[in-house]
Amino acid sequence: MSLGNRVRIAIETECSSIKAGNVHPHASFHDLTHEHFMVAAKAIGTTIDEHVGESVGQIVLQSVKAMMEFAETNTSLGTILLMAPLVVATNRMGKDESGQPRAFQRYVRQTLLAMEPEDSVAIYQAIRIAKPGGLGDSKFMDVRETAPESILDAMRAAAAWDDIALQYVSDFELIFSLSRRIENLQNSSRQSKSEVIRCLQLELLSERVDSLIARKNGLDYAKEIQKKAGKVITAGPFGSDEFERAWQGLDRFLRDAKHRGNPGTIADLIAASLF
Repeated sequence: MSLGNRVRIAIETECSSIKAGNVHPHASFHDLTHEHFMVAAKAIGTTIDEHVGESVGQIVLQSVKAMMEFAETNTSLGTILLMAPLVVATNRMGKDESGQPRAFQRYVRQTLLAMEPEDSVAIYQAIRIAKPGGLGDSKFMDVRETAPESILDAMRAAAAWDDIALQYVSDFELIFSLSRRIENLQNSSRQSKSEVIRCLQLELLSERVDSLIARKNGLDYAKEIQKKAGKVITAGPFGSDEFERAWQGLDRFLRDAKHRGNPGTIADLIAASLF
């Protein structure tokens, strides 16, 4: 299977799983639907196959351009930023190392360290094109300024408050950890992959604030959601009536009129982990 198809399937699987506060086949926002994500997934996957041998920055830039051309909205900037180093690292691995997580993470580290000033310029351009929510006058790599020589310097500055940036300066440790959790959840239960993703999203919401929610609404609001997610987990066993009532209450809270509670960064992390 091509790397582009692997990316497409990961995005499709994540966005098609029913998760609190996110778009899925049975829940849309007024300006964002499940179909937007599916169209974007196909465009991103096709573009990655066309540029698979290129740099991280070019894969990010070309994928964002394709997403905006075909979906006409920013569905997946965070996912693209996470996928690009994983794609480049996978493409550089030898066949004899395939399926070895430690080797894969080593290649990811080497890919990140090998990025050049041109990657910074391309990534800044991609972020400007996508116009992600919640930037305002923020520090997020200040994309209105000239790109730094090293994109890792910018990511390092943002890592304390943005989980996408954090992956770039931690060798994607969280992504590898989440990938293992998905595998363990599948092996230890009879749940479908969609149910595993639903369960993992709730656990992540209870464990860490979602970067997108915090950027758009402040840390206190993000922490309030974190507490509410924890209460859902303790309401009853997964799938029980008590659990479902609590989960639906959380889902309704996240879907206020302005969709302030959309946990978009956690969705990006899950998509990359599925890859």
